[in-house]
Amino acid sequence: MKSIYLTYILSVISISAMAQDKLKNLENFDPIPISDIKTTHLIFKDKIKYLDLGSRYFLSDSIGTIIKVKHLGEPYTEKEEQKESNLTVITQNDDYYSIPLYFKRNIKTTSYQIGKTSNSIRSDVSGDNGLDQSLLYEICSSSTKTRSNQDIRGKRSLILAKISGIFYRENYMIIRAEIKNFSNIDLDIDHILFRFIKKKRIGRKDFVYQERVLHPVKICNSKTRVDRSGGIEVYTFIFKKFTPNQDEKLQVDILEKEGGRSTTIPIPKKKLLTPKVI
Repeated sequence: MKSIYLTYILSVISISAMAQDKLKNLENFDPIPISDIKTTHLIFKDKIKYLDLGSRYFLSDSIGTIIKVKHLGEPYTEKEEQKESNLTVITQNDDYYSIPLYFKRNIKTTSYQIGKTSNSIRSDVSGDNGLDQSLLYEICSSSTKTRSNQDIRGKRSLILAKISGIFYRENYMIIRAEIKNFSNIDLDIDHILFRFIKKKRIGRKDFVYQERVLHPVKICNSKTRVDRSGGIEVYTFIFKKFTPNQDEKLQVDILEKEGGRSTTIPIPKKKLLTPKVI
């Protein structure tokens, strides 16, 4: 009971301190300074569904629509990689945010109102979108049967995920992903997210990767659960033809619903430029 009461007091103190601070609107997602002696609050319009920090030197927690961020502080500020990170957020409305962070001990602003993003992970794959549906179904069938030409893996917490095929047909890029669940708990998938990330960091303003989300025109498997104890699901994603820009790599994020067994698969640029024609 005491610990619950203490948590409540700390929450009230945190919210009160935030209310006294001047709220800054953040629209363009310039890098945000994060201190080790003050907590920074990021306020979104919708509840937080997924949160990931790209560095173990930054700490974060979410309550409803608010994310609290802090840095570990010295001695974890000697290297550049310890002072910079990227915050990835997905809200309940499926809006996607990628916010750069950097360490700065003395900061003036500790509360930010995060504006609406034009980047969303929602994909309209149910309508015809003016596309040849018979061709898309044919691609689904042929790409599922086609022999694997890739073995790009990501593994986490008894979850094996891999890209087993990258194909091309009639102005469509096709990526086949396989997910196998070795754990004793069913894996419920919230999203499988495809995003291009800049490969290099250049200069102070660009030290965090810029990102763009890819949307499939069709997904050839509607199941969102991978059964426990060896269950396997194969997902084929069909995209309109694309190629990576300079210094970009494609990253596939498999996000567990209400869980921490999410995994990431990076796909090298060369693999995308040499798909198997089917």
